Order: sequence, then C-alpha cells, then structure tokens
Amino acid sequence: MVRDTGGSMLCGVIYGALTKYAHPATERGLENSRTVLAELADKAAESNIRLGLEFCNRYETNVINTTHDTLEFISQIGRDNVMAHLDTYHMNIEEYSMAGAVKEAAAAGRLGYVHVGESHRGQLGTGSINWEEFLGALKEVDYDGVVTFESFSSKVVHPTFSNDLAIWRNLWDDNVELAAGARRFLRERLGV
Repeated sequence: MVRDTGGSMLCGVIYGALTKYAHPATERGLENSRTVLAELADKAAESNIRLGLEFCNRYETNVINTTHDTLEFISQIGRDNVMAHLDTYHMNIEEYSMAGAVKEAAAAGRLGYVHVGESHRGQLGTGSINWEEFLGALKEVDYDGVVTFESFSSKVVHPTFSNDLAIWRNLWDDNVELAAGARRFLRERLGV
C-alpha cells in the first residue's frame, strides 16, 4: 500500500503487538521481530521505502522503549532503510534527555520520523513536554523530515483503540481547532 500510494516510509509499532506485557521480551521474541523486520526492510527497499520503528513507553510494548534501545535494535536488523521514529509522548516517559535522544539518533544517521504529542495527548504547549529542548535539538541537528502531530481524545477515538491506549478523557472534540493550534505552535517554534 505504501508503494502503491506513492509513499516512501512505513512507520509505527511494526515490530510487535501494541499491548501491555506481563514480562520483558524474550530473546526468541526479539529475534523473531528482527528477522521479520529484516525481510520487510528488504522487500521495502525494492520500492525505495524506509521503515520507521516507533518505540513506545513500557506500558505499551516490551520490545523497544527508548531511542538508544531502538538504535541498537536497528543495528541488529542490519538494514540501511530502517530508521528511528521518535515520539515526544513516549520520550517524555522514558528518556533521560529529549535533546540527547534526538542527537543520538541524528549522529547514528537514523533519525527518520518524528511524532509530536503533548504529555496528556492534548493540545501542544498545554502539558509538561519541554518543547524548547526537543524542537531546539531538531533544529540543531538540521532535521528536515516529517514532523507529525499526534493527539487522542476518547470523544473521537474508537472505543477499542481508546481502551487499548487508556484514553479515558475527552481532551478535545474539535479536530480542526486542535490541528490549527498545533500547526501554529510548530510554525512559531520551528520557523516553517
């Protein structure tokens, strides 16, 4: 589908199930994931498609939870078209330093895709994310890739997905207003 719609990247939690696990990932499970991703990366490379692995917080996956984990996982896959997909919501929970994480991914040549989401999944700038640090780091490493705003509200998200992600509150109900606010916020801070 990515190829047929003219896309160049497949991103997300494509390395395992998005769910809360009761134990750490096993080496066999990790190897299964790496093997399948290597095969997928090879197939994607035939169409000049990159894969973006979105690491998530410990409550949503037991496979990769930080930028560093993701870079090691990518290294073990051993394919040039596999990238790190950074998401500020998850980074806010798991990283020691947002700037450090951005710089590590950029230095490895693996900063492939960015999600920006507030700590409570609502409008940008209304939570506890250190936007100056994160967006400043993107500017410092000259990131010129896609920056996508991601937000959830139980008012508009399907109940199954809402339950899976523990979206219990209606943080917003006007998606146009939300998107316009996020666009303004990012343009002011990124200068685009």
